[in-house]
Amino acid sequence: MHATSLRTGSDPKPKLFTTPWWWRWALATCFARITEPMATLALISLGTFVSGYSYGAFLVSVYAFTGALTATTSGKLIDRAARPRRLVLIMTSSSFLLHVALAAFGTFRLSTVLITVTTALCAALPGGIPGLSRSVLVRYADPRLRNLAFSWDSIMTEAGWILGPVVIAGLTLTGLPWVEVAAMAVTFLGVQLFLGPLVGGDRGTPSDAPTTAPGSLWSYRTAWPGLVDSVSIGMAVTGVVSALPVLLPRAGASPAWSGILVSLLAATGIAGTLVYGKTAGRIPLHITVQSLLTLIGVLTTVVALAFSDSALSVAVWVGVSGFFITPFNTQRSISLEASIPPALHTQGFSAQFALFGLGSAISAGMLALISGVTAALLAIAGFALLISAVTHGAVRKEILTA
Repeated sequence: MHATSLRTGSDPKPKLFTTPWWWRWALATCFARITEPMATLALISLGTFVSGYSYGAFLVSVYAFTGALTATTSGKLIDRAARPRRLVLIMTSSSFLLHVALAAFGTFRLSTVLITVTTALCAALPGGIPGLSRSVLVRYADPRLRNLAFSWDSIMTEAGWILGPVVIAGLTLTGLPWVEVAAMAVTFLGVQLFLGPLVGGDRGTPSDAPTTAPGSLWSYRTAWPGLVDSVSIGMAVTGVVSALPVLLPRAGASPAWSGILVSLLAATGIAGTLVYGKTAGRIPLHITVQSLLTLIGVLTTVVALAFSDSALSVAVWVGVSGFFITPFNTQRSISLEASIPPALHTQGFSAQFALFGLGSAISAGMLALISGVTAALLAIAGFALLISAVTHGAVRKEILTA
């Protein structure tokens, strides 16, 4: 088993925030993680301008589904590329041009078929970029700072979901839908500017790197928890967020508060991650055991939300949920990184993003098909716990003896 992808640093006092690559990586990750949150509003705006709200919602689903579908393959291409830096340049440049083209097609209200296909291509080509930023972090960060580094990676993701909608909401005031999609295009220039130089950097090849092909991602049984847990957390997050417009009116509050509670979810998630980053080294449990226990905490809040009958209780449980969710994202990233060789990092982390999307789709389907929000949330929590518990149990011996 490849316990880590890095050599232990020679610096007796490892640094993270003062290293020359850190801020470049941080800015690149902000650009990489903000695009999808921006798309949730930008594409609705563009689609509404072209044909109506339903078409805008359809474009959002196309963008999310295509990105999840191609993320693993895109990450695999980056991992196996002879010149990954050049491939990333091609991906980011092409993605910029595709998003600009989408903005133009929407502005002139061209064929909805052309706009839909372009939307799919916009999401498909850069599917591995978010996973790439995480694998670059693994490559550069001192292994003794792994918990802290992954904690900040999770914070960047949450920050993207806070800032993305805010940016688009501000641009909406221009009354020009193409501006919002053009802003999405600019994020790829940011990724290339800041992340590009870090890809294939001068860190050298780790001494434990395999000399043969690493094989299939799923052939590493100890990686299963970090992958399947991504489905579970995707179900939980979507269940919480999507149920708010129903839970709030039931509790006597306006559904307009949903956006504020989503921001609360992200804010408490950042707080929880900072706490975990400070205490992780003192927790005497294997990382996969930690992740299962944290997931149980998340799913407990989902169950509590299902029975919440007041606006205050909904807000409290949303906040508690966020406090567990983001540290859990940190734990599943650490678990996966420790279970696969460096040659699979971008593919593996991209698979996590794709499987999160799969979980999100499953959760949305349950909310749509199961009568009553309480029953739907209970089904979501139960199924998520089942698949993760079975996966952790199936590989417990390999994990604990590795």
